[in-house]
Amino acid sequence: MAKSPSKDSPQSSPQVAREVARLILTGVWREGTTLPREIELAARFDVSRASIREALSLLKAKGLIASKQKAGTHVRARFDWNMLDEELLNWTLSALPTQEFAKQILEVRRIVEPEACAICAVRGTDEDFARIERAYRGMDAAGMDRVAYAEPDLQFHRGILIATGNDFLIAFGATVAAALRMSFDLSSTNPGAPRKSLPYHRAVLDEIWARNPDGARQAMHKLMDLTEGNIVAAMARQKKKDTEDENARTRRAR
Repeated sequence: MAKSPSKDSPQSSPQVAREVARLILTGVWREGTTLPREIELAARFDVSRASIREALSLLKAKGLIASKQKAGTHVRARFDWNMLDEELLNWTLSALPTQEFAKQILEVRRIVEPEACAICAVRGTDEDFARIERAYRGMDAAGMDRVAYAEPDLQFHRGILIATGNDFLIAFGATVAAALRMSFDLSSTNPGAPRKSLPYHRAVLDEIWARNPDGARQAMHKLMDLTEGNIVAAMARQKKKDTEDENARTRRAR
């Protein structure tokens, strides 16, 4: 029997939404799959039906599911999913194999960020550039502290998007945030990470200050090259470690 609403924690609905999203993102519940009935979901997750309704509403807003009268709730086609939603991006980062997510997110960044730099260099104001400069100085001040480096790095990239004045590019900031979190998690074991990227950020900023769109575009491409190389190297190390750990477990089991 499902719990009464009064026994649900305030986090019941978000937790259920995340778990249902995980089932969808990992393919357990595929596109077109009809979800269990509300009462069955309540029993499965041990929450009230009210919490289930709230969780499903969250997922509908993100485009993952839809309901039809007398047909129940089903998983929508993947192209309907709002993958630029920040929460959905974070769930995807947690649910999908890192290599697959990294490839997709880097492809999107390569399409968007170099052109955003070019637009920023032409359209941005001195105030915009100063905001990006402050973010860069925050990165420099962080030294080798990966945690302290992360926030100004995010503000650097978001500052470029904001300086374009394009609302659609600005909304892309959630994607950048998820990508940077992934990058830091993966590349933290790289020697010198993350400070090795600092001169590449400086090159981007210098071209922006110079109002050189072609130079800004190319500088961001070079930064993306470095980022991709760091992630590929980190994933290779992680794969090697996982293999060694698995081999060690197998030897112990003999």
